[in-house]
Amino acid sequence: MFIALSLFGFSSLATANQVDEKRLAEQAEQFQNALSLAQTGAYDKALKIWNSLNESGELVPELKRAIENNIAVILIKQKRYDDAKKRLDLALQADSQVATTLENLNQIYAYDAQQAYQRIFKDTPVNQPKTQWLFFDIKQAKLPTDNVITDAKNADSVRLVKKSIEQWRQAWSNQQVKAYLSFYDKNAFIPKNGMSYSTWEKSRYRSLQNPKFIKLFLDDIQITPISSTMVRSRFLQRYHSDRFKDDVYKVLLWRKDDGLWKIVQEVVMYGEQ
Repeated sequence: MFIALSLFGFSSLATANQVDEKRLAEQAEQFQNALSLAQTGAYDKALKIWNSLNESGELVPELKRAIENNIAVILIKQKRYDDAKKRLDLALQADSQVATTLENLNQIYAYDAQQAYQRIFKDTPVNQPKTQWLFFDIKQAKLPTDNVITDAKNADSVRLVKKSIEQWRQAWSNQQVKAYLSFYDKNAFIPKNGMSYSTWEKSRYRSLQNPKFIKLFLDDIQITPISSTMVRSRFLQRYHSDRFKDDVYKVLLWRKDDGLWKIVQEVVMYGEQ
């Protein structure tokens, strides 16, 4: 969804941000003009106005977020997904209206994952990202600040996968090989470099049992539902043992089978920031 504006009753928010009320009203009017253009498909004209407002450098956080989000929506409609990701990341630097912005970003991540995994798992559909415009109402002095997306349909999947990730981490850190391997789907897991599952399993016994100690920490965990039976997780993995130490980003693809979430793909992304 786009973000829409109302031009009255915003004195409290203007005062709180020490922004001249007249200038804020003018900015809101420009924003609304651009929104009207965007909603009729005049994307270039809308982008010109929103980019001009951005360059002014004098925007309240709510307006800044609304502009960045709506520019990203246009980019998504133009299938410029990488540019849209950058815009949505910028929008997240503001401090309100987070839920819709995060959902738009997750829609792109889910789309990327669907494309990648459909080649392997044929039952995974590829759906175009479903974007939402944000509505910036300057009559509201207080806006939501909760940055956690709550989707009733996917809440249980996210919760269970998050719990499984922590249990997987603990099993690895405690060098409990059987418990660690229990999180992988023996029938569907795809080891890297064309390695067979049995060969990979033996290599994991060595990797977990040979070090004198293993310390494993996970940061920046992101969980994106792809379908009712498939979830993508991404995090920064910090590994430290007496033999080796590294920090890498990792993606785990989880699939639900008989009510249990199992890892079917594991990808290390070296050099990602």
